[in-house]
Amino acid sequence: MKSVLKRLGVWMGSMLALPVLASGGGTKMAEGVNYIPLTPALVVNYGGPGSKPRYIKVELSLRAENAENATEVMHHLPLIRDRMISILSSQTEESISTPEGKEYVRLYALSEINKALLQVQGHSVDGHDAGHSKTNGSAKASAVSDTAEVKEAASAVPSLADLKPVKGPASDLFFNNFVVQK
Repeated sequence: MKSVLKRLGVWMGSMLALPVLASGGGTKMAEGVNYIPLTPALVVNYGGPGSKPRYIKVELSLRAENAENATEVMHHLPLIRDRMISILSSQTEESISTPEGKEYVRLYALSEINKALLQVQGHSVDGHDAGHSKTNGSAKASAVSDTAEVKEAASAVPSLADLKPVKGPASDLFFNNFVVQK
């Protein structure tokens, strides 16, 4: 009897939730802090040419301080996934084999994600400081410039001491799981 009542309660609860989900209420961001998981997990080859095949599997979440920032992060999840794949695939075994190395990757990824989000929003990002002045160039010229900046930034990775945080829509990045296959 207890089992039947439990099943009935679960069924009734799910039936009451259907109108909310159908109206789009299931994706509404909360007014306070939001944690946004990047799903599915990222599985990326790393190590460079000439080394044996290796992979990193990462499950992560981003924190946004308000609903507006959370909506911005959710809207640009494909861009964020792309940046994370680029960052993780450029790692070496030495760079991710220590807790300090993983912390560096976390901070560097957060900085690069915020730079990308700010650029997409039309804000200029100079070096490691996020300026909030609008750019006045054409969109096509900006896209070419942004691509060149991304390639340049990937080749000139700052040290942990030189890494400057970039304030943007994502306030923090958390590794829920970080698996390295050596």
